[in-house]
Amino acid sequence: MRSPYILYIAGVCLSLLAASCDNIDEQDRLIPVERPHSDKVVLLEEFTGARCVNCPNGAEAVHAMLESDAFKGRLVAVSLYPSQMVSLTTPINVDLRTEAATDYFSAYDGPSKGLPSAMFDRTPYQGSVLQTTVASWSSVVSAMLAGTAPVTINLDADFDDSSRELTINYDVAYDEPIIEEVCMQLYVIENGIVSRQSSTTGTLQNYVNNHVLRTAANGTWGESLGANHLPTTHSLGNTTVTLDAGWKAENIQVVGFVYRASDRTVLQAHLLESII
Repeated sequence: MRSPYILYIAGVCLSLLAASCDNIDEQDRLIPVERPHSDKVVLLEEFTGARCVNCPNGAEAVHAMLESDAFKGRLVAVSLYPSQMVSLTTPINVDLRTEAATDYFSAYDGPSKGLPSAMFDRTPYQGSVLQTTVASWSSVVSAMLAGTAPVTINLDADFDDSSRELTINYDVAYDEPIIEEVCMQLYVIENGIVSRQSSTTGTLQNYVNNHVLRTAANGTWGESLGANHLPTTHSLGNTTVTLDAGWKAENIQVVGFVYRASDRTVLQAHLLESII
């Protein structure tokens, strides 16, 4: 894509031109300036289930990637608990399933793929959006990080402890022209949820679930930001949700991501680490 240019004509050059009529090469009159981009951040959406004995292996792989020097700060993870495949997803003692996770699992043909499985920027990799081989997940993240982010996302939140209302504010800045329609999605996730979990070694009594999707704050498929966005322009918005009494506000985080409406490919993701 062609970089934008700024026409730079210094007053001193004008004076010199007037006095001496020296010629200035055209290439010296135009100074190319690269518009800054945010570092690409990959969205990892992991499908999992309470009775899936291999799913703790998937969670461990995700945790390792989040903590690795290669991916730290450039990977946002969300754990999705769908309702399909009841032999693997029926809760043991804590129900973490959501309607949104169930919809996403169906939309990407999850029941035919199995658990654990994960999507990376909702982008096909070697012919499939949903990846089921846990050992390959880090390779997929590396591939996705090779791209650039055409948008910058900023999030902040206002939380009222008495009403438990959470207002999420977003600011999407466009670093490149985007002609097609894009959408903004906001997730509320929670860390540190303790439950029972099946594993290859038996039932884990105090299994810690992290970055669990609690709700899709602005709807299952988010909201449209429209089309024909020019560099330096912004899309601003907010949404308000009420946190369930059982969710711990100190463990709540917000994930925001922008995706193309045509194929749902994620362009950029951002994590708001705390709401309080």
